[in-house]
Amino acid sequence: MKRRARFGERAVDRLDAWSHLHGSNDDAAYARDDWRSRSGVGAALLMAALLMSACADASSTTADATAASSTSTSASASSGATAAVANSDVATSTPSSQRPALEAAKARQLAAEHNVAARVPSASGMTEKRDRPLTLRDSGIDGSLMFARDVDFRVTGDIGFLIHDMAATLTPSHPGQPVVFDDPTSVTINVHRGEVTLDSAKLTAIFDRYLFQYQGSPLRNMRVVPQDGGTLRITGEMHRDTWVPIVLAGSLSMRNADELVFHADHVEVAGVGADKLMQAAHVKMADLLKVDTPIARLDGDDVVMQVAKLTPPPALRMTITMIDTSAAGVRFTLDDHTVPKIDWPATMPARGMLVQGGDVKFMRSMPMNIDMALTPIDNATPFVLDLYHYRDQMAAGYFTFDEAGALDVHLPSYPTLASASAGGSKDASLQTGSASARFNDSFIREQQAALAQARLVWQHVPQTMRTASVAHAIPVGTRAAFSGQSAAIPGSALTDERHVSTAAPLIHVENVDFYVAGRIGFHVRSLDAQMVPKRPGQPVDFDDPDQFDIHIIGGEVVEPWPAMAALFNDYLLDYEPRSLNDLQLKPVDGKLEVTGGIKLWNHFPGVWLPTTMSGTIVAADERHLVYEPTSVKVLGVPQAGLLRALDIPLASLTPFTRKGVALKGNALVFDQYTVFPPPVLQGRLAGATVTDEGLVLKFKRDAAIATARPPANAGKSFVWIESGDVKMFNSLVTNTRTYIRDSSNPGVMKFDLYGYRRDVSKGTVRMGADGGLNVDLATRK
Repeated sequence: MKRRARFGERAVDRLDAWSHLHGSNDDAAYARDDWRSRSGVGAALLMAALLMSACADASSTTADATAASSTSTSASASSGATAAVANSDVATSTPSSQRPALEAAKARQLAAEHNVAARVPSASGMTEKRDRPLTLRDSGIDGSLMFARDVDFRVTGDIGFLIHDMAATLTPSHPGQPVVFDDPTSVTINVHRGEVTLDSAKLTAIFDRYLFQYQGSPLRNMRVVPQDGGTLRITGEMHRDTWVPIVLAGSLSMRNADELVFHADHVEVAGVGADKLMQAAHVKMADLLKVDTPIARLDGDDVVMQVAKLTPPPALRMTITMIDTSAAGVRFTLDDHTVPKIDWPATMPARGMLVQGGDVKFMRSMPMNIDMALTPIDNATPFVLDLYHYRDQMAAGYFTFDEAGALDVHLPSYPTLASASAGGSKDASLQTGSASARFNDSFIREQQAALAQARLVWQHVPQTMRTASVAHAIPVGTRAAFSGQSAAIPGSALTDERHVSTAAPLIHVENVDFYVAGRIGFHVRSLDAQMVPKRPGQPVDFDDPDQFDIHIIGGEVVEPWPAMAALFNDYLLDYEPRSLNDLQLKPVDGKLEVTGGIKLWNHFPGVWLPTTMSGTIVAADERHLVYEPTSVKVLGVPQAGLLRALDIPLASLTPFTRKGVALKGNALVFDQYTVFPPPVLQGRLAGATVTDEGLVLKFKRDAAIATARPPANAGKSFVWIESGDVKMFNSLVTNTRTYIRDSSNPGVMKFDLYGYRRDVSKGTVRMGADGGLNVDLATRK
């Protein structure tokens, strides 16, 4: 220290002399006083060298010192790097309260997205309320608004109705659970206003295939034909020891708000009019036939039907205020007097359905506080939506998102699909219901059995990935849909739709330019990782990079030099006052050359001094990278040797400490866990190599953690996410299987984590029969 002080005092004297010879200089005077006040007397020699260098008057002593030091420092670079890591920790906080613009922009984006997720649905006089706090798995809203127009809505087969227009709410059967498209017993449709038509095919399907197709039914082979003049003609056979042809003609009316009545004005039995005989004998239809089911019963000459149960689940709650029967069908006007008129939301499609608010699940995916439109792909044909076969339609269609999370589902009309023509492996409409049910319960039994099989696929978690047991199933069946009470039925199950397992999602990235934010990122040659939420049990939220960490299991990435320069210039150096500016990096003869500007102690001199450094970058341990320059040039004059000769570390002249990186002594130490914008990247470094392409980082493989298994037909450039629950846009995907690619790019795909909404909104998403998502970033035409 005494030697260093003597050098420093002589340096101050030389600086005074230089100033006297070359005239007074404010910067020189400032430097002299400031450096003395810091007791950094040794640093004055460097300032003298810098000032004389500027006038091309550097002393030969300086050049000699530089030359002497350059031969001795290269051999000690590795040991110096290790010491830099061992002696101090890389900073985890910034010296300034200023937040990098990149993080501030992401925070604003996240706040805007949260406002969208937190909205309460309200439209056309209808509204829902939030009953529970908003979470990553639950919007807290138990109902959805539904609008529909010009949709041929089928529950299954021909059972359904043509919706001209409708406003309704969807209410989950189990509070706290979402509406589940795959489970029609999970929801009640409360119709507030609308007009629907049942044509001959639909009326026939309801009577012949649902109401009276069960073991022991007194009626069969029924056909219903609506006629002008307000009448219905029903033909079929009734059982009177043998099957006897019967014809009924009459009209439909409402007995009360819940019961629809068909009153027979004319009866034919075996081709013979029976009206006068029945009147004379005081015989009613109820005397001839025994009809008493949960849906329909005979009361005198009236067939009394429960409006809410006229079709298989979902349950319908509707108030019929007008019935108009013609050859085109029976047109019902529906109005519960809560919606004076339907005011279509701005996002309502010209043809199709719109669902807003609440949580709605289909297969693995559950849009939260949903804003989803179902629209036809072909506008030239009727749009038939078959609820019990919607998965076939979704698998044949595609999704599009906007950046705010609104979802458009583009579907082919069901009759155009091959599965509709084939009728499936079993056609429930041709099956007979059980005698105990007294209606054709085979529809829902078949649907629930198919659902149970599908759930085995959606909820399967390989043993190697399980960290907790899957939730137990709770049986629920057809009777529950009608009575609101639990009733077990084989093949039926209700699970906690918001959870599948606690396994953390796995990700495999292959040959992808993976950007964390902006220009900051890597070229990933091949990488396996695990996305781990910071709060156990939570899904991974793609929109909130502070919410999860990425644990690297193994692989290799390249940090291109422009991306590494962006890491500094767009992120690490985004604060004032700072000591470094506009860094550029390039490889030269196996070393890394860094050019840029410096200001001593963040403020002196008033201009950036052009600086060039060259040195090695190594992995000091499994977590830290160290860059230790063996050559430093300021204003083109070598300075490294002089600094070392005087034992003056760079850190004392150009202090630099930011989250994840700090100048320690003469070494720049990177903490690869925290140096990048969130999420935290945690990997065990195996090595770092300077190449022309960039800094190649290799990570040790952790054999104890299972890795994702991409599809066998995966391309050459893709991202694959498997297992665990992931939230993208406003949609929770449980036990995810998501494949991301860019079909328009035969080379290397670019994936931007912070900008994924923007990129996905330009492309298309397809859902497979197994509920997996295929995300194509190619701009749709």
